Amino acid sequence: MRIWALLAVLGASLLWSCRGKEGPQGPPGRDLTRSQEGYIRGTVKGRDTTRNQNFQLSFNYTYIYTFFPIPGTLTLQSNNLDTIQISISREGERGGYMSIELRHKKSTNTTWVTYLDSEILDIDISSSSASRYGLNYDYYSPFSQDTAYVTSLTLRGDTLVSGQLIYVKRSKTPADTAKVEFSSRLYRFIPYQRQGQAQKPLLQTQVQ
Repeated sequence: MRIWALLAVLGASLLWSCRGKEGPQGPPGRDLTRSQEGYIRGTVKGRDTTRNQNFQLSFNYTYIYTFFPIPGTLTLQSNNLDTIQISISREGERGGYMSIELRHKKSTNTTWVTYLDSEILDIDISSSSASRYGLNYDYYSPFSQDTAYVTSLTLRGDTLVSGQLIYVKRSKTPADTAKVEFSSRLYRFIPYQRQGQAQKPLLQTQVQ
């Protein structure tokens, strides 16, 4: 059954990557045409202590992540069906990316950020310059001083999600702040266990 589950995931990825494509063409010999759907966008504000000046970077990522061409996933927890995991990733047209992982408890309608990773690339076409900003947050890290929290979340069944979150880089003084908006379609992953078996549940992929 593990093989069938893996084949289901790969099949879903291939089917989705073959759907309506749009986007820029890359250099000769390299096809960068990618699916575009939903978004992760926002701004980062902070203080450049080296130059002693404030900065603001904007980003708007709409291209589905190259290495896992599915808009987003919703996973039921096998040991806690009241809590779901939501994961989405997006890339920018000229570079940059952001990945978000959330946990949502249905009974209390509460949501928290468990993982956030990004390289924000802000390109100024007129001056041909680019600013890069790294952002990383891990809820389970005992060493992290940074914080991230969800300010709003809307779930439409198990297939669509949208919301907003705030990231505060407290490890830097003064702290930088990122405001993020996101919207994505979701694929649903369901844990299951065969009747009469006492073994650990396997994961089966179902496309809704």
